[in-house]
Amino acid sequence: MSLLIYTETLGPRLEYILKFIFDEVLACEYELTTDLENVKKHKGACINYSNKKIENTVRIVPHALLSESVLTKQEIECFLWHERKAFFKTSNEEVSFDIFSATFYLVSRYEEYVIKDKDEFHRFPHEKSFAFKEGFLTIPLVDIWLIELKNILLAHSPKLVCKQKEFKFIPTYDIDIAYSYKHKGLLRNAGGAIRDISKGDFASLKNRKNVLLNKAEDPFDSFKILDQLHEQFNLSPIYFFLLGSGGKLDKNLPVGNKQFQLLIQDISTKYPIGIHPSFRSNDKVDELPLEINRLQKISSKEINKSRQHYIRFTLPETFQNLIEQGIKEEYSMGYGSINGFRASTANPFFWFDLENNKVTDLKVFPFCFMECNSFFEQKQNIEETKKEIAHYIGEVKNVKGSFISIWHNFSLGSEPLWKGWLELYKYQLELINPK
Repeated sequence: MSLLIYTETLGPRLEYILKFIFDEVLACEYELTTDLENVKKHKGACINYSNKKIENTVRIVPHALLSESVLTKQEIECFLWHERKAFFKTSNEEVSFDIFSATFYLVSRYEEYVIKDKDEFHRFPHEKSFAFKEGFLTIPLVDIWLIELKNILLAHSPKLVCKQKEFKFIPTYDIDIAYSYKHKGLLRNAGGAIRDISKGDFASLKNRKNVLLNKAEDPFDSFKILDQLHEQFNLSPIYFFLLGSGGKLDKNLPVGNKQFQLLIQDISTKYPIGIHPSFRSNDKVDELPLEINRLQKISSKEINKSRQHYIRFTLPETFQNLIEQGIKEEYSMGYGSINGFRASTANPFFWFDLENNKVTDLKVFPFCFMECNSFFEQKQNIEETKKEIAHYIGEVKNVKGSFISIWHNFSLGSEPLWKGWLELYKYQLELINPK
């Protein structure tokens, strides 16, 4: 039996968020109506999204957000609903806040349009986010709310059908620097050797020499062990390649490097790949099509997936640029400074362009864990990160969402700085796929 949703006013924001809630998260068929007669005739579950009181419905009193078409700073005050933070309180009904507007606010990243602060890498600072300030960044709050809403609807109408969802795992890797020493050429290795000597890092100098003489594996070369793990755990990962023109924060091998091209070609025959737009492509937007074209030419594949280097993006400009270049799937929705649920959901969603007040065909896949956040930003050791991985996997499993992790080839090789992290990654895989 399907769900009927009554509203007095239709609009793109409401229609968008209902589709996300009931198609993507709750997997529940629904019909939207503005006709009261349809409500009277309906025999099943019904949500009354209006200021009217209608018998035998689950009433949600609207906040103004979904009926607006402009951006305004929202005054938000939290309260507890089913022992979780909530906001946009509008009534004392069973659902006492506008769950549709609150979900829209978080998923659309509304605050990122009105807060203009930037961190040192010109990104939206996680410290300014509502989720961080209110202490719910570490949970998929939207998904938790929606499960409670589903339970309320089922209590009113037990025959309501919501399909059973399954937990998903999408492993992803960012290839910022494919190799530490190999295939970098005489000049770059000579410069690196001089730096090693000047810093007194003779262990690195010795390692560099052994790698270049084929007496040791390159410390960033974890590609074979990853192949073995993918086969062992039956995984289909996504690799994102950085193909920028170079710069202080864009340091992969030159695009014309034959060994780098062979690596991309080999990986692209086995797994899906995507572009890892360079740091500077956010400032020089003409770089983006060049980088995508490079990857397409090397791999002979159409490129429609992306994740921003340094998780650097600005809304709406970055996503608008990606759409113009034919990108259909975006994997940057998380922070490059802390782990957590940036959009408060563990479910993919189509991006809503608030500037133009319309839904787009760019599908956003949020991640909640990146090993570099744990290591560099949160200063965690292996045991602390192990607990964090378990926490995020547990949270996503509880809401039957998609757990998307980011790892780098350099953290999974033999680099001494990352000793023990390959075993940590294996722990993550075993926790997701218990034998």
